[in-house]
Amino acid sequence: MDRWELLSLVTGLRKELGLADRDVMVLRAHLSVMPHGPLDPTGLNISFMSITNILERACGMDERRFRRGETRLEQAGLIRRRLSGNGRRFPERDKSGRVVNAYGIDLAPLLASYDDLLAMADWRAEQDRVARARRNSISARLSAAVRAVMVSNGALPDWVDALRDRLRKAVRRKSTEAQEFDAIETEIAQLETLTSVDAKAQIYPGDREPSEVVPDKCPGDDGQTVRHIESKPKDIKKTNPHRFDENLLASLWADTKTLQQFYPECPRQEQTMIKAIIDFCSFMALERDIVIRTLSALGWEKAIVTLDYLAEKLPSLNRPHGYLQSMIDRYEKGQAIAGGQVTADHRPLVFA
Repeated sequence: MDRWELLSLVTGLRKELGLADRDVMVLRAHLSVMPHGPLDPTGLNISFMSITNILERACGMDERRFRRGETRLEQAGLIRRRLSGNGRRFPERDKSGRVVNAYGIDLAPLLASYDDLLAMADWRAEQDRVARARRNSISARLSAAVRAVMVSNGALPDWVDALRDRLRKAVRRKSTEAQEFDAIETEIAQLETLTSVDAKAQIYPGDREPSEVVPDKCPGDDGQTVRHIESKPKDIKKTNPHRFDENLLASLWADTKTLQQFYPECPRQEQTMIKAIIDFCSFMALERDIVIRTLSALGWEKAIVTLDYLAEKLPSLNRPHGYLQSMIDRYEKGQAIAGGQVTADHRPLVFA
């Protein structure tokens, strides 16, 4: 068996085995004094170098810590201490000088547990894969729910920012338990419910159930059906900044200085536009959450102008994420941002 492969397995499973980094260093020191070449599980695999000398192979570790590390390795079932009556470590040789027995640290348990360590490593890899898949699934689900809410009503509930911050911390933290992800998924389900309610309200306004039949006649019309040839004129002055206006955004996109260099053709669909903006922001080391918040707070047109402005200033910025965050905060306070191109009361100005 390859000693360093064994050491690598133990290093990767040290938390499951209840070992600290210094305990692994103690095991490494004992493996380093074994004869060169692969280790034979049927042979004599005992480290009998004296404590004084082997401490040098453990980076000068304190003797008491070294002995405590041996104790923990034995408790983990990786070594067995075979010490002489006076505690000395030494080999016993035959007439030819060959070592036939020794007193010291027996590494036979480590070699015997090779298959168990492999199985444990496979189990650990599978658990990591499942956890990683769940993290990715929850992140994608939250992003989809946020986009759906933006499309349906153009605004996000106040608690969504806190939810995204919790998810970001939970994803980064390796010790996050499944119960915390369950709670986050429950809140995401509430956000998805809000989206479905908003969509139903748009299709059936006025709290009217879809099963209700609305007569196309008015009282006093002698029961005759009245058809309105001319619809009421729409107020075209009122615009929703979160509405996806393909022609307006294409015109604005063509005037950008950096965005159109990466994407010469303006995306014509909302989903492809979101993907293009997120990909573009990834070049500036901006995470998905801050990009979604920018779109939510500013709307399509102002977000395009702001992100293009940020890309121009990128060479002089140490923390693009923090700079963008501060611009959004100033905008929500009613201040102009992006060099005065974006204000809280007006559309973004046309580029010079």
